[in-house]
Amino acid sequence: MRNHKTLPDSELDIMLAVWHAEGPATAPVILETLERPLTASALHSYLKRLEEKGYLRCEKDGRVNRYTALIPEEKYRRQAGGAVLEKLYDGSLKTFAAALWDGGRLSASQINELRDYLDQLEGGSR
Repeated sequence: MRNHKTLPDSELDIMLAVWHAEGPATAPVILETLERPLTASALHSYLKRLEEKGYLRCEKDGRVNRYTALIPEEKYRRQAGGAVLEKLYDGSLKTFAAALWDGGRLSASQINELRDYLDQLEGGSR
């Protein structure tokens, strides 16, 4: 599967709604999930754009469109996370973590959780 570009927030919100739906998502289900109000026609435009970009597949079921993600959420997370790390932090996880810490976004418990995770990756135990 090819690499996909990072989505703008408006399209990512819709993809999150589709990923978290139980089975193929319909427009009303997606609209219910979104935190910000969106008209049906605006949603349709976003859905069409996501289809064209290769993120969604639309299947007609009578008069209802059902949308299925073509890109798994976890794959998108890995790709988008890597892109942010490269673009904003020159690929340095240390610089990224420092920015989070300096910005007050990391708590001591989150740092411990990260430390435990890194120990697991290295095969060590604490």
